[in-house]
Amino acid sequence: MAAAAAEEKPAKSGGGAKEGSNLLGEPTFEQLQNGRFRCVETGHELPAHARDSYAHSKRCRVGLIDYGLAKKKPPLNMFKQDPLNSSKLVCKLTGDTINKSEEHIWKHINGKRFFNKLEQMEAGKLPENGKVEGKGGQQDKDGSKAEENGAEKKKKDKKEKKKKEKKKKEEIISEVRDSPPDSDSEELDKPPLNMF
Repeated sequence: MAAAAAEEKPAKSGGGAKEGSNLLGEPTFEQLQNGRFRCVETGHELPAHARDSYAHSKRCRVGLIDYGLAKKKPPLNMFKQDPLNSSKLVCKLTGDTINKSEEHIWKHINGKRFFNKLEQMEAGKLPENGKVEGKGGQQDKDGSKAEENGAEKKKKDKKEKKKKEKKKKEEIISEVRDSPPDSDSEELDKPPLNMF
């Protein structure tokens, strides 16, 4: 009975490769005159025995991502460099900021939001070129606002309505403060007459 329970539990592999860890493949090397090798994508020179360890290093993996961004190779053609942080990427489709690692890129392009936006773009609901979606809605390249989706538009309308109400209240208060004394206000200042 204990043997059957041991067979049902899947074995956990602690040292296994992470999902998406080799998303961009292996780097390509060219041999130099002195017997050393140079990575074509990153330009790093190394001895022959260090090629395998270099291919799995963080420096090489980030270099491959930078090379893929510069050459607009898939799947990196859907991303651009984050202008505020050199270790992050911004998805052109969803506007999300993600870490510059193959695992995070893999998770993002296999995520629900990415697939939904991709389907909308393919169906023609989202404009493909010339639009960049950010936190403030979609914008043209020149910075002008484009059509916003329903939820964002409702939020914006609600904010505008609150601003208008606040402005109306402020106008009424300022009118009351600035108004000349009327006969009504004088009556309030006088003591009440005795009715008895």
